Amino acid sequence: MTAPSWQKIFSTLAGERSRELYARAVLGQPLDATPKEVQRLRDAGLLTAGGEVDGRLFTAVLAAAAPGTPKGVDRFFRDGRIDGLPRTGQDRADLLAHLADRLLPAGEEISEPEVNRLLGTVTRDIPTLRRALVDSGLVERYPDGTGYRRVTEAS
Repeated sequence: MTAPSWQKIFSTLAGERSRELYARAVLGQPLDATPKEVQRLRDAGLLTAGGEVDGRLFTAVLAAAAPGTPKGVDRFFRDGRIDGLPRTGQDRADLLAHLADRLLPAGEEISEPEVNRLLGTVTRDIPTLRRALVDSGLVERYPDGTGYRRVTEAS
């Protein structure tokens, strides 16, 4: 069964008469409805072809509308920002590599304020993320502190 859209269900139930008829159907009472009114409830998925209430309808609609479970580095993001870094392991390495590649231009010297601005788009804890990128070898900090450069395979 393909779940009807929640929009179709809500728009149908927005009408007082449709809500009344659906409530009667849920309670097992006679509908006393015109064929057109019954068809409207069927079209919305509120009634089966046999005129019965499908008790699984709302579960199916909610399941269809639920976002999928994020995979890979996406699971560390909430509303486009990271809450924190994984402490160790491959997850940390993968997330740092993703952030370096996504945020920092290759082959360019970047000033510390610019690095901070770029990292600030994904975290509140800029110094920790900046240090993690340097410690992991993905970003190089110039010895005199004047700038940073993303390390690439060609570097």
